[in-house]
Amino acid sequence: MDYHDLFQKELTLINSTYQNQAELFECTSKILEKEQYVEATFREAVTDREVIFPTGLEMNGIKIAIPHTDTIYVKRPFVLVNKLATPIPFIQMGTSEKWINVEVIFILGIKQPKNQVPLLSSIMEKFMEASFVEQLKEINDSAILCDFLKKQFGE
Repeated sequence: MDYHDLFQKELTLINSTYQNQAELFECTSKILEKEQYVEATFREAVTDREVIFPTGLEMNGIKIAIPHTDTIYVKRPFVLVNKLATPIPFIQMGTSEKWINVEVIFILGIKQPKNQVPLLSSIMEKFMEASFVEQLKEINDSAILCDFLKKQFGE
């Protein structure tokens, strides 16, 4: 499936710094709301879902998180990519108390429920590729990162 159109330059962030998850979700939700991608209730919904279903993953030498929430909070589909300057803790997926310091965050905004699992699978498959992870780690320009992700996910 082709996901390249989900990646946009205004939603590709590099060297962001946050004190914690709450600040991350607050800041990114403001961007998403301003750009008309989400409802005003998105921040609360994604925060609540992360508590119930943690999304931290350690894959191929990189720690990522893939927060998302129900489609009713999304106005139009997107993937917000946030490559952090300083890692922040997320609970590892499938656990309730194992914290990992996440370096890269992919916040998903899916409009069609049937597309959520394939997109998650596609992202996880990419992170299993050593060359993808190496290139992702090296890119420090948001426009270049956005173009790289568009190519990786279907363009």
